[in-house]
Amino acid sequence: MTDQIPDPADIPGIQQVLQALEDELAQRERVATALANKNKELQSELQRRLAESESFNRVLVSLLQKTVLDQVLDTVCSEAQGLIGATGSAVLLLTDQAWLEVKHRLGKPLAAVEPVPVHGSLAGQVVRQGAPVLLNDPALFERAQVYQWPTDLSALLAVPLHVNGGVIGVLDVVNKAGGFTEEDVPVLSVFANQAAMAIEHARLQEQAEQLAVLAERQRLARELHDSVTQSLYSVTLYANAAALALAAGKVDVTAGYLQELQETAQEGMRDMRLLIFQLHPPVLETEGLVAALQARLAAVEGRASLQTEFRVEGERRLPIAIESDLYWIAQESLNNVRKHAAARHVTVHLHFSAAAVTLEVTDDGVGFEPQSVPDEERGGLRTIAERTARMGGVLIYDSTPGKGTRVQVEVTL
Repeated sequence: MTDQIPDPADIPGIQQVLQALEDELAQRERVATALANKNKELQSELQRRLAESESFNRVLVSLLQKTVLDQVLDTVCSEAQGLIGATGSAVLLLTDQAWLEVKHRLGKPLAAVEPVPVHGSLAGQVVRQGAPVLLNDPALFERAQVYQWPTDLSALLAVPLHVNGGVIGVLDVVNKAGGFTEEDVPVLSVFANQAAMAIEHARLQEQAEQLAVLAERQRLARELHDSVTQSLYSVTLYANAAALALAAGKVDVTAGYLQELQETAQEGMRDMRLLIFQLHPPVLETEGLVAALQARLAAVEGRASLQTEFRVEGERRLPIAIESDLYWIAQESLNNVRKHAAARHVTVHLHFSAAAVTLEVTDDGVGFEPQSVPDEERGGLRTIAERTARMGGVLIYDSTPGKGTRVQVEVTL
């Protein structure tokens, strides 16, 4: 008799076992699907975070490369729009404790340009509370007193610009498709913190440049009064004296006065030429430091009967900020030689290497004791020291009575 294989369905309890296995398999498939979906969500979130991080890094690098306030503000507005997906943006900065000024605006709709009160406006609320405000309902805009935007506004997210524990203004983004989300708030807030530091840095740089310009104008005004104005006054005196002597028939005396008049006028011309070079070294930006110093020595020292020697080793162009500071240090040193050294010969030496640049100005004048210079006459020395420190350079100042003076500045590149 042939043995028959029993039908599994005839085995007692087999149906329950098979059903349990099917349920287990279905459960595992559901878990696997859920895990796959979760992994997909996590991957999407990770990609979003990486994109945000890359955007932050790109923006930070871009902002650090800019020092002009208008350029910084334009970058802030454009990057904020791209980061959040908005169509318009604006930066408002505090002008005092009562008003905010729209310093930059971009995209559509454009913010209005009128000042916004700190008290009684949504932007002012952001400043006072130091916290973001998100509005996706246009019906709320009037009640929220959104003054700086036109009527085609549909959604708004405003975050404070924090610097050193205080708020300097507000960054607005507007009209994102579908409205802004709660996730947009921390993203824009982190961006605003970076933007605020760049804005403050640019503002401080702008203020420092304005103060430097004012100080330079004041210095030039003093030099104009002390040199050219005095020369012109002396020319007038000698001319009057010569006229009186000529009227009295004193020909020899008249000739003496005319000789003095000529020498004084020539000295005034030299001083004026020097002031013109101080106001604008014409070749510094276009041709570089070496050409600018050659032009200065030929136009000023060369015409003052001062023997000059200019030596250059390894010539190459440097960043314009460094070339500008080195030029002004050389100019200040040469001014001191002309005014105080009573020198016959001056040497300017520029040495360029792969890692550094060295400027040296040496004269054979009367020299002096550096410690004995009165404070009111140390302005030039302070300027040289300040410019050297700004470049991170090293200043060596040697002077001995009767043995001339040497100024050396070395800047590591």
